[in-house]
Amino acid sequence: MSEPRFCREVQSALPTLLGGEVHGWAERTMRAHLRRCPECSAEQARQEQLGEALGVLRSTRPVPPEGLLDELLEHVATPGMRARAAVPARGALSGARPGLSVAFLTVGAIASTGAGWAAVKGTQWAVGRVRHRSER
Repeated sequence: MSEPRFCREVQSALPTLLGGEVHGWAERTMRAHLRRCPECSAEQARQEQLGEALGVLRSTRPVPPEGLLDELLEHVATPGMRARAAVPARGALSGARPGLSVAFLTVGAIASTGAGWAAVKGTQWAVGRVRHRSER
C-alpha cells in the first residue's frame, strides 16, 4: 500500500482521470497506483458508478407529476396572507385604490403635522417655564 498522502492526491484527481483529462506520465502513475491500492481502486469504482448514474440522469427528461400545473395555477390564483392583509396605503404604490390611498395619506400627513406642531409648542412652553423658574 502506498503512503496516505499519495492516496489522497490520487483520489482527489480521480474525476479528472475518469474524465480523460490526465495524460502521459501522470496517467500512467495514477493507473499503476490504482492497480496496487485497494482503497483507491474502490474509490475509482464508486466514482465510475456515480458517473454512470449521472449520465443516465442527463439522458432522461424529467416528467412532472400528474396535475402539477393545475395545482400551481390554483396556488397562484388564491391570495396569500399579504394580499389579504389590510394595508390601506398599498394602492398608492400599485394604483389599485387611488381614492382611498389619497384619503389615508392625507389623514396621515395632517396627523403627523399636528403632532409635530404640538411637539414644538409643548417644547416652547416647557422651555418658557424653565426660564421663568430660573429668573425667580
